[in-house]
Amino acid sequence: MVDNIVIGNSVRNIINSIGQAQRNADDVSSRLASGRRVNSPTDQPTNFFTAQGLNQTANNYNRILDGLSQTIRTVEGAFAGIEAIENMLELAETKALEVQRSLEQTSSALPDAILANDPIGYFRLDDAAEANAANLGSLGEGGNGVNQNGVTQGEEILFYGAGGLPARFNGVDQYIAVPNDDSINEGGPFPERTVELIFNADSTDGRQVLWEEGGTINSLNIYIDDGLLRVNGRTVRAGGYGPLDISIPIKAGVSYHVAFTQDGPNGQFTGYLNGEAFGSEAIGSFIGNHPNENGIGAVNNNVYFHDDGPVGNAPGRGNGTFPFNGQMSDLAIYNSIITPEEMRERYEATSLPLAEQGRQEVQAVLQQLDDIVSDTQYRGTNLLKDENLKVDLTKERNSSLEIEGTDFSIETLRLEDLNFQKPSQVADSIKRIREAIDQVREYGRTLAVDLNIVKIRDNFTRESINTFKSGADDLTLADLNEEGAKQLTTSTRLNLSTTALSLASQSQASILTIFTGGS
Repeated sequence: MVDNIVIGNSVRNIINSIGQAQRNADDVSSRLASGRRVNSPTDQPTNFFTAQGLNQTANNYNRILDGLSQTIRTVEGAFAGIEAIENMLELAETKALEVQRSLEQTSSALPDAILANDPIGYFRLDDAAEANAANLGSLGEGGNGVNQNGVTQGEEILFYGAGGLPARFNGVDQYIAVPNDDSINEGGPFPERTVELIFNADSTDGRQVLWEEGGTINSLNIYIDDGLLRVNGRTVRAGGYGPLDISIPIKAGVSYHVAFTQDGPNGQFTGYLNGEAFGSEAIGSFIGNHPNENGIGAVNNNVYFHDDGPVGNAPGRGNGTFPFNGQMSDLAIYNSIITPEEMRERYEATSLPLAEQGRQEVQAVLQQLDDIVSDTQYRGTNLLKDENLKVDLTKERNSSLEIEGTDFSIETLRLEDLNFQKPSQVADSIKRIREAIDQVREYGRTLAVDLNIVKIRDNFTRESINTFKSGADDLTLADLNEEGAKQLTTSTRLNLSTTALSLASQSQASILTIFTGGS
């Protein structure tokens, strides 16, 4: 048994050379496969740990980059919402201007409609500069009203095409006294009675008389009562009826056409607002003689309200009490019933329906704003709903930018309740739409500045990441061309070493043959 194998020096050297060449080939293959010349601390400790630190810094920047990227998407989403809101507001402005042009071309047929039904009293109330309020009804001058305590003229018409300025009442002591007359109150009973008027209240607080006839026993009236418009009647004749509780909510600053009909033969008392009935009560009688004087804009010789109770007399109310604060025009009194169809025709004889239609069309456009605002959110953040967004700008998180949101709801923009009845209201509506457009554009400019800051930081962060990663690569990446050449060299060396080993082996075999005699 042979315990040891003896190898010649030349063969040993060749074998060692082959081993070294193979190790070199393995290293080259590893570098080519990974693309790196430093893959572990044992390769080059300094380069390995330095590169590791650079990569960690790049990773820290990457986390900041994520926040910046998401912020950019959030702001870009807000920009899309702003653009849609601005387009919608511009559309609303265009529509409002169209409505304005249409209204400016209208005229009112209300006076003709009133006079066609032969009213006993018709007060245009466009003559507050005179001592008397002219009665254009069948009573003529004998039924003129008397302006009390300086009733003034309004600054503008209550609706387009009105043809005259309304009377303005100060809500303190101003009213118009309408005298007694057999046709209005002294010659009763009155089986049929209709009263209509146009008004626009500066305030709907408290109780404010628009029209009243009668006193503490028999009474017909129209009045405002803490945000409600009421029509009321009460009489003791033939068993009597009332007081009545017929009401509807109203708003300040809005022009309304209001009327009531007392239809004794058919046993109905009905209130109308803007041509539509808003309440009716059955009555078993009709208004009797009620000789107290009549009042426009406040009490004149007492009144009976809905809450005075069904029994007894109402308390005495002095002249000028419960004054109206606002403007009024076209008050008419009839001893006949104006039918529901005629009520609708009266309302349509004004420009108020056209104004309402225009208002609804503009509001329909503006209602889209809230939907746009609700949809303008990204990952739970909505800058257009007054939500703020904070983003870190540095890897140490010691510097940040807070992007402030704003509220673009229709209510915040003051566009939820536009009015198109009077010229000043149309002008104010258009002004508010334009102010909203300016507000949206201004916020867009502010947001653009914030977006540019974030984008600059985003670009800077990306460049920083590239810089740190490139630095790490410089310390660890292999030159593939160089490594390819090394691989070729190593492969050649291995081939040569293998050939040399074969020759050396043959040489030793020849020597052995000499000593063994060729056997």
